[in-house]
Amino acid sequence: MTALALALALAAGPGMPRSLAPAAVSLYRVAWERPFVPLGTLEWRPTERGGVAVDPTTGLVVFGTRDGWLHAIRSDGTVAWEVEGEGAFGQPVIDGDTVYVGSTGGKLRAVAIPTGKERWVYRSEEDLSTRPAVFRGAVYVASLQDTVYCVDAATGAWKWHHRRAPKGEGFTIFGAASVIAGADAVYGAYSDGFVSALDPKTGVPRWERQVAPADGHLDVDALALDGARLYAAAYSGAVLAVDARTGDSLWKSQAPGAAQVALAGGLVVAVTATNVLGLSPTNGATLWTASLGTGGAPAGRPATAGKWVLVPAGAGGLRWIEAASGRTLRVFDPGTGVSAPPAFAGRRVYVLSNGGALFALDLT
Repeated sequence: MTALALALALAAGPGMPRSLAPAAVSLYRVAWERPFVPLGTLEWRPTERGGVAVDPTTGLVVFGTRDGWLHAIRSDGTVAWEVEGEGAFGQPVIDGDTVYVGSTGGKLRAVAIPTGKERWVYRSEEDLSTRPAVFRGAVYVASLQDTVYCVDAATGAWKWHHRRAPKGEGFTIFGAASVIAGADAVYGAYSDGFVSALDPKTGVPRWERQVAPADGHLDVDALALDGARLYAAAYSGAVLAVDARTGDSLWKSQAPGAAQVALAGGLVVAVTATNVLGLSPTNGATLWTASLGTGGAPAGRPATAGKWVLVPAGAGGLRWIEAASGRTLRVFDPGTGVSAPPAFAGRRVYVLSNGGALFALDLT
């Protein structure tokens, strides 16, 4: 027993428990870190929201940063290629040998994974920094101005768009929900509390429903799809499940400030303004609750692999939560917090810090 531990045990007194707090669980080691964005002169509390994607074929790690660069990094931390854009990049998605990524500058790009050469650029006048969805030769992306765009995956040619004109205030709290592409429909969510199922070929709504409780800000910030069930996080106070074919309500769980929703280990994982919730997919019952920590706030979409749920919590760091129990076993915080969604590649996790550094964490 160390001197400090002995002193604490003696200080407890004869009637007090003498057990010490458990040591931190060893889950990972830092393999390497590499900075990509220097702190600007007037920057205070910088934020990186873009997120990381890993190409399963080449192992390249692709991510965008707030200074308008898209980076592709090898597994040893060396740079394979970089592309300069306009505005901060959102989270990329990789399909085949192409990475698709939008930006706050209103452009959606297709970039060749092997070379970094741009294949096409689709230009919009709206913020396209949500994560695109690629399905059956088309790319779908939502804007922060309540529009879902569809373009040809090979050429970038416009196919259709669907726009809602919000009634009332209609603005996002934690950004817009990324599009979800299912087998029979494309799902979008909007700042007026509505969710829609769109025909993938035409963009014509098959159904539209207001799912957000009519109290406060109605923004629906996130969607998740599991077969015939579509889950939505509504900031005005609920996580909901609806029938993906009809939009009919299946259940509603009260969750003030709900901002993210994901699926993990047979659970629906929701992130609210203060907590992470593990919900039953059957009826929405709360199975466990975990805190976002001091200064924590909803940020990027949780990443899941095996028994872990990794939740970016901004200043609350990247929280490692055990899906079965809801226990927070570790918090990774490089000093600036983590807001971007991380990515798994086998037993390695790539994490982009708010300070603009990429970390490679190897599971132990």
